[in-house]
Amino acid sequence: MVSCRTFFHLLLVGSLISACSTPRTIPKKFTHEAPLLPGMTGKVPKELLDEDDIPDLDGPAKQGEAPVDQGPVAHTGANAGSEGENEEMDVDLEPQKIRKKRQIPFEFNQKVASWVEYFSQKDRERFQRFFDRGEPYREVIQNILEENGVPTDLYYLGMIESGFTLNAKSSAKALGVWQFMRATGRMYGLRSDPYVDQRMDPIRATEAAARMLRDLYRDFRSWYLAMAAYNAGPGRIRSAIRRAKTNDFWELVERKILPRETMEYVPKFLAARYIGENPDLFAFYINEETRYPDVELVRIPSPVPFSNLERACAIPEGTLSFVNPHYLRGHTHPAKGEDEIWVPSPYVKQVEAKQRELASLVIRVKPVRAGSESIGALARVQMYTVRSGDTLKSIARKRGLSVAYLKRVNGLRSSSLMPGQKLKLSASSYQQKNSHPRKKSRRRSGR
Repeated sequence: MVSCRTFFHLLLVGSLISACSTPRTIPKKFTHEAPLLPGMTGKVPKELLDEDDIPDLDGPAKQGEAPVDQGPVAHTGANAGSEGENEEMDVDLEPQKIRKKRQIPFEFNQKVASWVEYFSQKDRERFQRFFDRGEPYREVIQNILEENGVPTDLYYLGMIESGFTLNAKSSAKALGVWQFMRATGRMYGLRSDPYVDQRMDPIRATEAAARMLRDLYRDFRSWYLAMAAYNAGPGRIRSAIRRAKTNDFWELVERKILPRETMEYVPKFLAARYIGENPDLFAFYINEETRYPDVELVRIPSPVPFSNLERACAIPEGTLSFVNPHYLRGHTHPAKGEDEIWVPSPYVKQVEAKQRELASLVIRVKPVRAGSESIGALARVQMYTVRSGDTLKSIARKRGLSVAYLKRVNGLRSSSLMPGQKLKLSASSYQQKNSHPRKKSRRRSGR
């Protein structure tokens, strides 16, 4: 039953929709015309900067641009306005300061209000399923986003992209939580072949999405434009900016310069984020009992069926498939006779102790080729050898990573490096840190 408080809140949302529905021209600086709901702020973009006034985030942007029609792609181009701070953002800052400097502003207008109403009333059953599917992954996704120096609120971008359906596939063949096209995923280190598609790995795909969104923000200096470019491709957004002679996202929307889907993309994100941060106000419930387990990469003989591996190591049935949803054929990758898979931390020692027995479980797999793809080198944790003159910041720039991320995956407490030192460029384990707790609210213990 919906409480009186929730009923009143929904009526308020409806009144805000009516209040915001009068057409208006959106200037570069504006204030909210409607009263704010609880938790909203009146923060709006600062005066947009000229290109020469915008500092570099972590070094020069990556060169080269893929065709616009490939969806989210790597990019370069003119910088655009920033909703956040305009001063240089140091990736060595503490996470709390990073969050403060790189927060995504909340703009409430008729489009956002319409999506709040849609998600909370007309489509609430499906939106509840988004919560149910996403909550087990929320902590690990937000940790990865934070480590890569992007706002943790971007968790809700994954929600509107896929509803946290790991194998979600669009008509354009974008796949996974973050809906990567195959070519774009490869540019950000995601392997895709007939046996494995890392676009469905919630850890590796989130790492790639964080780096891509980081690149887009460095290019456009606006989280609204960065998200729009993630949806439509940076080429289309640059073209719209040139035609409209403005880099204010809401002006581009008002003048209908952007693709229709992209004009709704940011309002959908803002609505999902507001509901997600205030689920109690809309009578949504969060089940926090199912959590993504702490995992570690373990090298094993290959190919071995997951079912055989679970029986041999006394791992509950279905566990390995749950933490390795990117394996397409129910067994490990056959490349070079070994593979690295995610294993829940409580079972790592059992798997490592059974290496000889696992070698006897190897099956014969007929090689598969798909188009120009071939089964080649094993996808392992990438390593970098420190050279004289290298710093964590210079390595992070070259590899499109953040200093905080490099420190975490290598267990570094300081930024000091020695020539010849080996650094991991991707994580080999993930542990929940409980650093992003939800607000206290009514929660249910199960479905």
